[in-house]
Parts: sequence; C-alpha cells; structure tokens
Amino acid sequence: MRRRLPMALLGLLVWVLAGCSTATGAATAAPGANQADITFSQQMVPHHQQSIQVANLAPERSASEFVKSVAAKIVKAEAAEVQTMTGWLQSWNAAVLPAAGHAGHSMPGMITSGQVAALQNLAGDEFDRTWLPLMAEHLRNGVTMAKTVLSSGEHPETKALAQEIVENQTAAIDEITARIS
Repeated sequence: MRRRLPMALLGLLVWVLAGCSTATGAATAAPGANQADITFSQQMVPHHQQSIQVANLAPERSASEFVKSVAAKIVKAEAAEVQTMTGWLQSWNAAVLPAAGHAGHSMPGMITSGQVAALQNLAGDEFDRTWLPLMAEHLRNGVTMAKTVLSSGEHPETKALAQEIVENQTAAIDEITARIS
C-alpha cells in the first residue's frame, strides 16, 4: 500500500501537468492549424482588446468626430474578431491570454500602461493629438502580426482573417496618417 500511494500521486501529477501544458500554449491537436496560427490568435486577442480599450476612451474624451468615428469602427470590427479568435483558441485547447497581462510587456504592438494612463487624463484636441499617432502605431503592429501569420500559418480561416486585418487596418492607418500630416 505504501508503494501504491506515491505511484498514484506521481501518475496524478503527470496527468495534471499534461493537461496544463495544452492549456498554456502548444495545442498540438489543432485541426488545420499550426503553432503560428495559435500564436497569432493568442497575441492578437489581447492586442485587439487593448485597441478596444483605447478606442472606448474616444467618445467621452475626443473633440473630433473623425476620431470618434474611427474609434467606433475599431470597436465594432475588433470585438467581432476577438470572439472569432477566442473560439478558435478554445477549439484548439489553447490558452486565451488577457490584455491586462501584456500592457508594457515585450509582446509586439502593445501600448504601455503609462500611455493608456496618459490618454485617460487627456481631453479634447490634446487627446486627439495623442490618440491618433498612438492608435496608428498600434494598428501598424497588428498589420505586422497579421502579415507574419499569412506567411507561416496553415489555418485557412486564420489566414483569411489576417488578410482582412491587413486590409482594414492599413486603410485605417492611411486615414489616420492623412489627418496627422
């Protein structure tokens, strides 16, 4: 009996650790998807969540109808994309990473917590002058992430979404950049 208990505990530990490894990243049973597809969704979900967070500041803080309009488009498009990618990650048994855990970290394209705090303390034209280039840069980073999965991903739906992101965010960047110049 004394030998069975340690072996049972060891077996339980191996089983638990095996379950944890798929929940934190490398989901190998992803139908039609590879690690590039999984990583893209794991990084793009918090990236989009942060876009939404920053865009949601515009209705109350912005003096510009243009900024408010761009922000509303970002919220609508990216909220739907977050739902789609979250569904894929769940179906692949891969972790869905929260935006809050990445502000200021080395994950590509994230706005720092200091930049978000600064925006929260601005209003009117000052908010708009800060928000526009910050959002343009954030969207540029999203385009870079999408282009990466276009070249290395396998999941057709992920690649289709990535192409939409490249097209839509490039158009938004061009609109924003025209206003900044």
